[in-house]
Amino acid sequence: MKIRDFESNDALDVVEILKLNNQYSSLVEEPAAMKRVSECRAAVYLVAVEHGKIVGVVKGVYDGSRALIHQISVHPKYQKRGVGSALVQEIACRFRKMGAPSVSVNASIRSEGFFEKAGFKVLPEVVFMLAFSINELIEKESS
Repeated sequence: MKIRDFESNDALDVVEILKLNNQYSSLVEEPAAMKRVSECRAAVYLVAVEHGKIVGVVKGVYDGSRALIHQISVHPKYQKRGVGSALVQEIACRFRKMGAPSVSVNASIRSEGFFEKAGFKVLPEVVFMLAFSINELIEKESS
């Protein structure tokens, strides 16, 4: 297995993996958004490739003080084979090279065990909130 930077022509394969894992939102994960992320200097966007096929993806950002993994997804046929662990290790290495002293993750309940095994600690007092449409959020605040 090889882990490399995301390339624009990887988008459709990544969309397929995200859909298979119920992680796809056309609002934030469509191919044009993937391209923008891959061009962002603060972002780390990686894919795992096995036998020429994309089998996993991870993306996150380092803003100069905090590194955060936003998303990780592994094709269901390749789960439980170390792909996710390898992606977490590689993105952590990339963040360290950028100067990050630590890394956090936004994780779903179903992936909590995976991240605990990887060394992350659950912070039960943290509530993650999300407003998918920035326009709706701005309009709500303006009214």
